[in-house]
Amino acid sequence: MKLILTLTLSILLLHTNGQDLIEKKLEVGKYLTINQCKKGVKEFTAIDIYARTKPYNKKQVNMATGDGLLKTFFDDSSIDAKRLPCVMGGKKYKIAALQEFNDKGINKRVVLCYTTYKLTLIWIELDKALELEEITY
Repeated sequence: MKLILTLTLSILLLHTNGQDLIEKKLEVGKYLTINQCKKGVKEFTAIDIYARTKPYNKKQVNMATGDGLLKTFFDDSSIDAKRLPCVMGGKKYKIAALQEFNDKGINKRVVLCYTTYKLTLIWIELDKALELEEITY
């Protein structure tokens, strides 16, 4: 079963003392920070960048909710993908869409972010990126 989250994704995080829970919300249109890489690392572990080689139909995307972005952006084979290089860390990126998938019985939460390049998107495996401290928001 595939569940598409369109507006808000809530996450419970443990405080540093391990006892307090804090609820934080990610929303389409808000920003998150991709942190600097750890010393000696050249690319992120839980963050990829996808670049299209030709334009996609942005009219099929609801910019307020992110609905349609995943299907429209990834609709053909004109895409190159790689791990996000560390030079793109230490910056804020606008959240384009929030998605949740059930992949072989495992729920995966994904955040898609816009970059300054019109034909690229950043794909963040949310839980893994949080665990590795690759993002903050």
